[in-house]
Amino acid sequence: MSISNEITVKYLLFYVLLFISSCSIAKEPLRIGVITDTHYLSEQLMEEGQALNDYIASSGKNIKDVPQVLDQVLNEYLNSDIQILLICGDITKDGEKLSHLDFLKKLKPLQDKGVKIYVIPGNHDVNMPNASEYKGDKKLPVANISPDDFASIYKDCGYGSALKRDNNSLSYVASLDDQTWLLAIDAARYREYTTGSITAGKISPDSEKWILEILREAKQKNKQVIGMMHWGFAEHIMYQSSFFKDYLVEDYLRLANLFADNGIKAIFTGHFHSNDITAFTSDKGNVIYDIETGTLSAYPFSYRFVELDANGMKIKTENVTSIPGNPYLAEEDKQRMLKLSTTLAKGKINKLGYNLSEETYDLFADIIGQIFIKHAYGDEKVDKSLKESLEKLSETMDIPMNTNEIELDFPPEDNNLYIKF
Repeated sequence: MSISNEITVKYLLFYVLLFISSCSIAKEPLRIGVITDTHYLSEQLMEEGQALNDYIASSGKNIKDVPQVLDQVLNEYLNSDIQILLICGDITKDGEKLSHLDFLKKLKPLQDKGVKIYVIPGNHDVNMPNASEYKGDKKLPVANISPDDFASIYKDCGYGSALKRDNNSLSYVASLDDQTWLLAIDAARYREYTTGSITAGKISPDSEKWILEILREAKQKNKQVIGMMHWGFAEHIMYQSSFFKDYLVEDYLRLANLFADNGIKAIFTGHFHSNDITAFTSDKGNVIYDIETGTLSAYPFSYRFVELDANGMKIKTENVTSIPGNPYLAEEDKQRMLKLSTTLAKGKINKLGYNLSEETYDLFADIIGQIFIKHAYGDEKVDKSLKESLEKLSETMDIPMNTNEIELDFPPEDNNLYIKF
């Protein structure tokens, strides 16, 4: 072999090996941040006073502290290596136009850095009849926004760069990278609003048809699909479909089967203000994950970091525990939420009409309140306090109960885990 031919063969082998090695290197995971249910009220729309305090006490939303909590979370994302931020609805307290505009300003440093941001509306974002400001002891009406306004305001948060948009809703599909599509599903019923929002969510037949067309195209093009929707499609606690059905999208079981069997691996959701992940297995054996993230407007002030690759995703959950001026934010809000949830539970139990003693009613309400707080944080387990309350209830009602066998959480884990597709 001549020297020139030998050099040619060496170069050929070099490029073949280079090509093989480049194909064998795993794709870098997409680094994603996830927040939801910020319920942000513009600082320009609230002043200290009785009206604001009354709303916080009755609603379960600590809107007074949301601006500082949000600033802290967004600043942490800014100093991280995330490439994408997903915001799963209920961006604003009640759809105030100024809240949307000021919220967008808070996102600008991330966008200037190159982070791609994607939003979808919840039930508190569009066409809200009760958009308000709080001034002293007064609650006053302010301007809201229409569906078209939402898409225009957030044109740089998914709508302007969408591969395709649904003509019947604010749903869209976007490309996260050359292998991954994000399907953002709008199930809000803002066209039906009269005096307030509708808590329940629904995907219209026309939007469902559009979603299926997108999923068929994704399969043809060999794209990985993850979703984002405000409402859950799988139960996160026992009897959720009976007691909290408005926090699941209408016809959720059929849709969960439909999503799983048509290639969606996971959907990021919110609405129930809890950190919980549920694995749903379709009738055909396909698994899809409902990854619900807690609110930033109340304990435990949760947000997530996700690393998504072709085989699954690594999820890490963080919580805001303090803000400037209040080092005890999380603990104080936990106690506020515990008191509120216990009071609400007692009211619901009383309406059932059972002939129970006041002590038994109080025990039931206490147990439900404790379980709600644990569910909000995620990875809930029976601790000493809950165990004592359950044993006391067992004794009071003379019902045998093995507290060591009680499972509060559906698999998998909720906060820090790796999900394999």
